[in-house]
Amino acid sequence: MKRDTDSIRQARESFNRVLGSQKYADIIRDSGHLELLLELAGSGHRSVLDIGTGNGYLAFPLAKRLPDANVVGIDIAEKIVERNNAFARERGIKNLSFLAFDGLLYPFESGSFDLIVTRYAFHHFPNAGNAVRQMNQILRKNGKVLVSDPMRSSAGRGEIIDDFMRVKKDGHIRFYSSEALDGLFLSSGFRKEAQVITDMRFPFPRQAEYTELYNRLTEEEKSLYDMTDNDGVIWVNNIHVGNTVFAKE
Repeated sequence: MKRDTDSIRQARESFNRVLGSQKYADIIRDSGHLELLLELAGSGHRSVLDIGTGNGYLAFPLAKRLPDANVVGIDIAEKIVERNNAFARERGIKNLSFLAFDGLLYPFESGSFDLIVTRYAFHHFPNAGNAVRQMNQILRKNGKVLVSDPMRSSAGRGEIIDDFMRVKKDGHIRFYSSEALDGLFLSSGFRKEAQVITDMRFPFPRQAEYTELYNRLTEEEKSLYDMTDNDGVIWVNNIHVGNTVFAKE
């Protein structure tokens, strides 16, 4: 439990600093990916939960796309939650609200939602198995979960990517391979309905810890994510992103 709360504290401190910045907004922006997620989310929903909503990158478009649905975004970063609510009020968006939560317990009753989405947040969940079980509980029958997150390679030492991510000290726990993610959901009363794989690339900034980790890798390990050193900036040139829909049985 202490490990869980420590990771949440670390993530809260980090994201309260960065979520409102334009630099962070530019990093996560991807119009093609956003459109894919909106298509996978589907239509006809009455209530939608966005877990780890951040700056509302997915929640705001969902509220616009689904005007008859009640959309709720939750996050551990209280500052961005306050800002998101202010933006929603300023724009007159009546079907969207944001809540801060403790990162462990979803503060909703059973059967509260028919769609749950989470983008680039699942790797921060301190107890993913418990999180998935809670999703099942707060979903209505036949409700769906859309998980979009970078995936750990299932080949070789795929876990090396997590070593790099933890240097950031933002509460990163682990990336999941497609098989591991399936296992979490299928063992908790879900069936897999769809998956679309996309790709992304991102840099680890010029920092000694990243260079040291990179220099310890074998060529085979570097090839797992096509990692290169560009004058001290370590690039992950290809990591798969799983965009996966699970349905409650």
